[in-house]
Amino acid sequence: MVTPEISHKAYIWVNIDFDKVKNRINLVSFKIEQVIQKYQFSTKAGDCAKRNN
Repeated sequence: MVTPEISHKAYIWVNIDFDKVKNRINLVSFKIEQVIQKYQFSTKAGDCAKRNN
């Protein structure tokens, strides 16, 4: 005998301001690029990029 599954999912509709989302994504992307450039610069400068794992 198969028992029907009870769905506990709640669907929430949210109004999203896509301009704000886009601006936030651009800001995060810019910060990531800065970190990458800093890392690349430090490795080019002779730093062995030592990490403690």
